[in-house]
Amino acid sequence: MRRSVLAATVAAAMMVMALGGCSWGRQQVNQADLERRVANVVPGQTTVAELESQAGAPTSITPIGQKLLYAYTFGDSKSEALNLLIINIGKTNTGLDTALFLIDENGVVESSRVGTNSKDLPWEWWAFGG
Repeated sequence: MRRSVLAATVAAAMMVMALGGCSWGRQQVNQADLERRVANVVPGQTTVAELESQAGAPTSITPIGQKLLYAYTFGDSKSEALNLLIINIGKTNTGLDTALFLIDENGVVESSRVGTNSKDLPWEWWAFGG
């Protein structure tokens, strides 16, 4: 009887281990080279036509008085998980970048800001803190 219980316990433990595993996933939104594409934009010199030829079509254009705010976005997410029979433990890191360009009435970039939150986004293996 004890051997049967022990054998059943060992078999159940092996089945749980066999059904468990790890998973990884990565999702990117828009083009990953945003920082490189807008690196040559010079406020006061770059025209909106040059901006669009370097960076492509903006994610959004917002009018601000007589000016326009061009926004480009990029996002990167990395997910990891330990999958067991009964419980799954996972973590997702997400970095979102936005490049903002204020275009003046003459169609010239007046000012710019470029985020770099997704640059070198780490894979993090432990879901419970740093």
